[in-house]
Amino acid sequence: MQLGFSTQRKLLLAQYEKSGEPITCRTIPYQSTGVFQFDVVDSATGTAPGVAYAVARKNQVLTLFNYGVGDQIFLGGAGNVRATEADTNQGEGSRTNGAEDFVIEGVGFYARSLRVAYAAGQGNLYAGVGTPVDPDVVDSLKGNLPVYDPAAINMPPQFQSPFNLENGPFQALIDLISVDFLFDRKRTEKIGTVNVMPCGSAKSMLRANGVPENSNIYRIPEGYLWRRAGQPDSEFTANLTIQRQLVVPINGIVPYVTGSGQAADALPTTIWMEVTMRLFGLAVDLPSAN
Repeated sequence: MQLGFSTQRKLLLAQYEKSGEPITCRTIPYQSTGVFQFDVVDSATGTAPGVAYAVARKNQVLTLFNYGVGDQIFLGGAGNVRATEADTNQGEGSRTNGAEDFVIEGVGFYARSLRVAYAAGQGNLYAGVGTPVDPDVVDSLKGNLPVYDPAAINMPPQFQSPFNLENGPFQALIDLISVDFLFDRKRTEKIGTVNVMPCGSAKSMLRANGVPENSNIYRIPEGYLWRRAGQPDSEFTANLTIQRQLVVPINGIVPYVTGSGQAADALPTTIWMEVTMRLFGLAVDLPSAN
């Protein structure tokens, strides 16, 4: 018997070759999105500037690839929303699409966007005279919608501003997040920490978590086999766990609202960071009969 290094790709293609039927191969990655939560605590609004601390708690677990398009998911804010193609490209949670087998050969991560919530009430950013009334704007101030805030008007500058050229909190958090693959809810594979798993997308140099090339991903040469429904290892999820808490001192923002009674320095109640994980590799199935 000959011993040696065989990849899951090689073994899978050999199995299909034995069937004698033509096959279809694709390299479209699977993706899934969720949020990590920062609680805003110990606020000091009686002084200028207002100061508080955004804390990502230890033992937060973010489970990905466990939902499909149309399923309810939590992305921050008031509660659950329906997953769209922007959140995942899975038709069913924990399963591959159709009847395909997928060899996981690479992993990539990036922070998709940020959400920030402020407490409702008198003097709040969305209550009082001269405050926003557009429902989408109000939803963004409740944390229900992502906010891109390059001028740090609503988002604390430590999270998003022209002075912070990279996503500082994300770069600090990736050192503390472990990644586990779970198959059939019974077999766990320890993969590593997110800081060694680059973006896998051509973002700017400062935000790409490595060289800004699509090919810059964390590679798993031997691969992990995510089988089609009905086969062993067909139920797959990825668990991301914050192993140690992260504390980020933040400043309050100074809203330009006339006559609202808004304090000079408004501090949020919660900040959510949307994180997207991609799985790169080879998908194999039999060709469609249609």
